[in-house]
Amino acid sequence: MIVLIQINYSKDHSEVTLPLGILSVGSALKKAGFEVKLININEKIIDKAADKIVGMHPEFVGISVMTGMQTKHSAELSKKIKEKNSQLPITWGGIHPSLLPEQCLEEDYIDYVVIGEGEVTIIEFANKLKNGESFDNIAGLGHKKNKKIVINQPREFIKNLDDYRLDFSLVDIEKYLFRLKGATRTIAYKASRGCTFNCAFCYNRAFNKNRWRVWSVNSVVEDVNFLKKEYGVDAIKFYDDNFFIDSQRALEILEKIDIPAHTEIRIDMITDDLAKRLKELKVSELLIGIESGSNRMLKLINKGYTVDKIKEGVEILAKHDLYVTYSTIVGLPTETKEEFNKTLDLMSWVHKIHARAGFTLGAYLPYPGSLMYKFAIEQGFNPPIKTEDWGSIDRFRKDFLSPWVDAKKVWRVREYFKFFSYKIGFLNKWVEYRIRKKFFKFAIDIPVIEYFAGLAIEEKGLIGKFLRKIHSFVKKFK
Repeated sequence: MIVLIQINYSKDHSEVTLPLGILSVGSALKKAGFEVKLININEKIIDKAADKIVGMHPEFVGISVMTGMQTKHSAELSKKIKEKNSQLPITWGGIHPSLLPEQCLEEDYIDYVVIGEGEVTIIEFANKLKNGESFDNIAGLGHKKNKKIVINQPREFIKNLDDYRLDFSLVDIEKYLFRLKGATRTIAYKASRGCTFNCAFCYNRAFNKNRWRVWSVNSVVEDVNFLKKEYGVDAIKFYDDNFFIDSQRALEILEKIDIPAHTEIRIDMITDDLAKRLKELKVSELLIGIESGSNRMLKLINKGYTVDKIKEGVEILAKHDLYVTYSTIVGLPTETKEEFNKTLDLMSWVHKIHARAGFTLGAYLPYPGSLMYKFAIEQGFNPPIKTEDWGSIDRFRKDFLSPWVDAKKVWRVREYFKFFSYKIGFLNKWVEYRIRKKFFKFAIDIPVIEYFAGLAIEEKGLIGKFLRKIHSFVKKFK
């Protein structure tokens, strides 16, 4: 048996999404004849999970790891497993070990790393491990030989992703269904890999080499129809890095799946005709990275558009009444206080122009291999020396260690902007005042606001409707 694991960070995720990475790798292993067990946990049960995993006596353990808190928790789990069975091989895969394979292999608790796409590499690795053969010729694998770290030749990208379809029988789908914008049985899904754009902060350049590859429209539609029929799925949340590289393909998928969808798109791709079509095709939410209110920062991160272009796109989206979550990044190297405030001003402008807008704000995370990584180091960033220490720079932590921005301030600003999503009169007025005055100290009101917002969070909830009616009634007499 082979055990594949993904650890969720419970404090920052309201929904537990389908572990697409280990599901894809697990599906490939199962198709190749291996027995596979997928385990998806959060950091609170690492000790218990380690006991369970060791008790299963697997041939090896594979852990999917992203840079940030998942790195820290994956290190903790790996150590616990090694404490209980030092001979059990542990293999890391995913973004973080692909970007820093040598550093990962310096750790006693990591035996192997899969670099880049894992479906083909993991099958070759599993066969070699089972037969006691050398790992030297496995492309895309990092390992240890005679106490030395060996990084094999790179693995070529999979030519036809349709050869690697998801096997949904490997997971309990019911565990991964969540509510989203009126839908009650939403599920995560990926229809493509990679992105052709060159954003300087992104991992894609190092991980996907700026290439974009897809599953065929027929494969995507077959999967979604299966999920609709077998599990009653009523909405899809696409986790593609850029779903709209080929807009005609994207629209064809949305038309054929015929259920609400949440997807990501660039603001400079928005046109009046496209926005109109997205509304017709039941797109329930768009995620758009507007990133910054400073043209200098937008140029620094290679976004390829200006603040004026952002505003043009926002006005179109508002016109067609599409719900959009706008994401921004602060704490970029050399960003000034004035430029930080320009981003807040842009978000405030969006809030006034676009009634159905939500916001997320994160601090810049220097991804190894990204275009800005060396520049970030030149500007004062000190990369963690130990693998587990990468957990200290998770962009959504209150204590995120950055030389350019106060993480606690970023957290407070993000919380206040989050409340704009809840149309509750007195809360919005207070938050607007905070943001207008750039007054984010003494944030003792956040738990109170969260409580009232929580009462009204469900659009169709009776309590939410009741609260909003009260606020509307009160506003008439102001």
